[in-house]
Amino acid sequence: MPVDNSVVYEDEDIVVYRAPSDEELEKLVKELIAKRGRPLSWKELRKELSGIVGEDRLRKILVRLIERDEIVEMIDGTFGLRGMEEWYTPVKTKKRVRPLVPSKFRKRWGPLIESAGSIAAAIQYLIDMRLGKRRPKPR
Repeated sequence: MPVDNSVVYEDEDIVVYRAPSDEELEKLVKELIAKRGRPLSWKELRKELSGIVGEDRLRKILVRLIERDEIVEMIDGTFGLRGMEEWYTPVKTKKRVRPLVPSKFRKRWGPLIESAGSIAAAIQYLIDMRLGKRRPKPR
C-alpha cells in the first residue's frame, strides 16, 4: 500500500519506498476501514499495514484519530469510522484488551457496560439487539 510519489530507489530486484507521514498514515487507516466497510481489529490493521508502519506508530495514529473522533473504538475492541457504532454488530472476543483511549471508551460505552454488568454482557446485549432478539432498553 505505498503512498503516491514515495519511491526512493528502484532497480530490477528491489523497490524502496519512503515511509508515509503521520497524515498519510491517518488517511491510509481510514481508507482501509472504509474499503472493508466494517470495523477492523488491531490484528487486521497490523497485518494490513505491516512493512509500512510499526506497532507503536500505528497505536499512536489510532489514538490521535480516536481523540479527534474520526475513528471509534468499538465495544469489542475493533476500530471503525465514526457512525459505524450505530449499526455494527460486535464480535465476542476471548480476551478484551484495554482501550487505547480509556476516557473516550468510557464516555461512549460506559453506561451500557454499567447497565449490562460487564463488557461481555454488553457485547451480548448489542449482538441480541442487532439481530432482533431483544427490545431496546427504555431510557
